[in-house]
Amino acid sequence: MTNNPYGVDPSRFMVIPRVLIIATRDQEVLLLKRSEHKRLWPGLYNAPGGHVEQGETPIEAANRELTEETGLHASRMTLRGLLIGDAVDSLPGVLVFIYHAQVTGTLHAQNAEGVPEWIPRKHLAQHPTLPDLPLIFHYMLDQPDFFYIYKTPKEDDEEEVRVLISHARP
Repeated sequence: MTNNPYGVDPSRFMVIPRVLIIATRDQEVLLLKRSEHKRLWPGLYNAPGGHVEQGETPIEAANRELTEETGLHASRMTLRGLLIGDAVDSLPGVLVFIYHAQVTGTLHAQNAEGVPEWIPRKHLAQHPTLPDLPLIFHYMLDQPDFFYIYKTPKEDDEEEVRVLISHARP
């Protein structure tokens, strides 16, 4: 076996795989209010999710993160979209697998990531969220098709966002 079985060229665009889980029940969406001690986005709301660990498939990571962060288990987990965040300077980008989950179980009261809570869908706009979440909610909750979001950072903290809707299922 070679040291580079997939022909990876570090001078090319590379990504870190992550998962994001949008769990719904009736007209509610599960969010976590991030802990105030978090380095990034303290106190803002996000959906459960995190890194895909080495040797783990994205769906395994989604199930693990959902349970770790909320105490809930997915009775159904469906891949609905992908978000590709382009690289900045010499840093890798991110590839976020976005899942829709139907869940069972009882919520944790709190964990290291934050406090999970069910938010009525009609009140989502009243909660301060991570910057990408309203766009993801739009494509996840308001249309049935698979979607791709491609983000490219620009100068002055701006970014170009392109969205593609696929009418064919992945």
